[in-house]
Amino acid sequence: MLTKRLIDSMPEYKAYLLTKELSEHTVRKYMSDIEHMLAYLNVTVLTHGDIVEYKTHLMSKYKSSTVNSYIISVNGFFKWLDRDELCVGLVKVQRRYFSSAQMSVKNYRVMLDYANRSGMDKKWYLIMRCLGGMGIRVGELKFITVDAIYCGYAEINFKSKQRTILIPEELRNMLIDHCARENLNGGSVFLNKKHTAPIDPSVIWRNLKRIADKVGIDSSTVYPHSFRRMFARTYMEVYGNIVDLADILGHSSIETTRIYTKQSKEVQRNKLDKLGL
Repeated sequence: MLTKRLIDSMPEYKAYLLTKELSEHTVRKYMSDIEHMLAYLNVTVLTHGDIVEYKTHLMSKYKSSTVNSYIISVNGFFKWLDRDELCVGLVKVQRRYFSSAQMSVKNYRVMLDYANRSGMDKKWYLIMRCLGGMGIRVGELKFITVDAIYCGYAEINFKSKQRTILIPEELRNMLIDHCARENLNGGSVFLNKKHTAPIDPSVIWRNLKRIADKVGIDSSTVYPHSFRRMFARTYMEVYGNIVDLADILGHSSIETTRIYTKQSKEVQRNKLDKLGL
């Protein structure tokens, strides 16, 4: 197959991905991965051997999880083209029972305290409380609306899934006060600077990193999804009910929830030490 035909097919494939209700960020990622593959190979006719060579190149540079992320993107493209013979297998990764680079509850509270007392925009304190206190995805923050906080729950429609998220009473009262201060009468609670649209996830990402740097926390452990994972681990430590947690997080598979509840190497090591064996 001529790679020019692949390149010519990409706009149509992008349109197809958008019909699958994937986020714009996910679609951009898939398209970027495909472009990366084509740029590296730079051949006229693409063969299965070329894709194997590309996979080997990725494995020499990246972690297995990153390699698999690229492979999933290009395999999806080939399947859409009905060229399954070009697909290659994923790198097999042994499942770990621990997770690295975790956001701790202690660091979460340090960041909250800084945002609350430093005189910075109260919005960042409340955003962290929503991410860490309800375990929502950063893309779901836009569903925290004025109507939702007065009802006490938010109806989430994200990634073609619907679920209801309860807003803790203390947080709900804080959000009501925030709406009063900002004269918000409807729509999303967390808006961009011009108050014309919900705040962009990339802006949230950058500001969480900024707060982490201000308080001396390793910023590699701080990103929107790390708050969601911290929520999951804390819920399991307190209640130990993974079925309820899966419902709260909106997971269709408990196996996904298990990944979220993995503890750090340090916590696991301490548990082994306490066995006294």
